[in-house]
Amino acid sequence: MLIAHIPAGYLTTRGLLRRFAVPDGAQMRILLLGVAASVLPDLDLFWWHFVDHRRQVHHAYLTHIPLAWIAVFALGALVLMLIRARREAWIAGAVVAANVMIHLILDTTAGGIRWAWPFSQHEFALSHPPAAHGAWIYNFVLHWTFGLEILITIAALVVWLRARNRRTAGFAPS
Repeated sequence: MLIAHIPAGYLTTRGLLRRFAVPDGAQMRILLLGVAASVLPDLDLFWWHFVDHRRQVHHAYLTHIPLAWIAVFALGALVLMLIRARREAWIAGAVVAANVMIHLILDTTAGGIRWAWPFSQHEFALSHPPAAHGAWIYNFVLHWTFGLEILITIAALVVWLRARNRRTAGFAPS
């Protein structure tokens, strides 16, 4: 995925904000948190580029391992229970978890994700863009999965424009 993680994070977070009826004062904070979480697994790109010098696919790193994230989320939930966190903290945790998992699902469409690691090294993938073009980016932009990315981006733009129009028309935010 090249362009869809942030728009998908926006859509996911907007849906969760509506589902959990988050108060107006917390909506922007949680929306920004959700969008940031939507690219959290790709922080490994810094390691991949500057330390590992692109020796392996960055989806092999721990930040792209679903069960590692599930362990982090379980630990986070335990901490929230122990400190008797407020509802907003639980919602924030759910938003982070949902966006990280959406990222991994989207990455499964055009590249392998090790959904069963550490029990299996198998990379599950809906498709693998072939290396048919000279520049690597063309292999992704000219692949059918990029159409999915464009649809997600357009959907996020439509949702954002509708929300913006509602605010400017004087209606309550949603």
